[in-house]
Amino acid sequence: ISGYLSLGYSTPFLSLGQSHMYPSLAAAKAAVIAIGEEIATFGLPSGICPIVFVFTGTGNVSQGAQEIFKLLPHSFVDAGKLPELSAARSLSQHPQSSKRVFQLYGCVVSSRDMVTPKDPTRCFNKADYYAHPEHYKPVFHERIAPYASAIVNCMYWERRFPRLLSIDQLQQLMKNGCPLVGISDITCDIGGSIEFVNKSTSIERPFFRYDPCTNSCHDDMEGNGVICLAVDILPTEFSKEVGSFIE
Repeated sequence: ISGYLSLGYSTPFLSLGQSHMYPSLAAAKAAVIAIGEEIATFGLPSGICPIVFVFTGTGNVSQGAQEIFKLLPHSFVDAGKLPELSAARSLSQHPQSSKRVFQLYGCVVSSRDMVTPKDPTRCFNKADYYAHPEHYKPVFHERIAPYASAIVNCMYWERRFPRLLSIDQLQQLMKNGCPLVGISDITCDIGGSIEFVNKSTSIERPFFRYDPCTNSCHDDMEGNGVICLAVDILPTEFSKEVGSFIE
């Protein structure tokens, strides 16, 4: 979300620190709540709204990410409603529009939103997909990604499954003006479900910038492209809570 600064927008998200900078999970949550209060009071610039967080998967990782997201003023929408939000974006970006937006949007997607049967006469079947993923083709880049501001990747993935987002797909999305500014790849599968994620990052330097136009990664946050978080040891940023959970 800090990627909005390079687009000329200052948002309350800039005042959030990295997780390890807070003494506890409770302190980090309090900081997020404070940001939420600022958004609810002063709103966000219409030029970057609606801001849509897409969460992939429905397991514990996704639920944990959503728990933090829910501390902000928000509404959840079904995947099928995303085009309507896109239409609202076009209206809010009218040159004469000064409207502020006072909430974020969340969308939780599962495998049925990511793939479809290659045979158009068949319907999606989860058991069949896990048994025969070769019978399915990816559609996340068509149905979901064009409307996402941030993707929080929390899903389980193996190489026998279609990728969530390939390099070619992301390149085309950005050419088409996709609003995507950031990806938090919590799963951190190198060269996996999100193909361009070819390295993990550290707690000290958690982000890198991927430029789809040149298919290159950069350590600075100033240029074109998508900001990506790919820390593969995220839970250790709250070591006290992790230790209590293990015990």
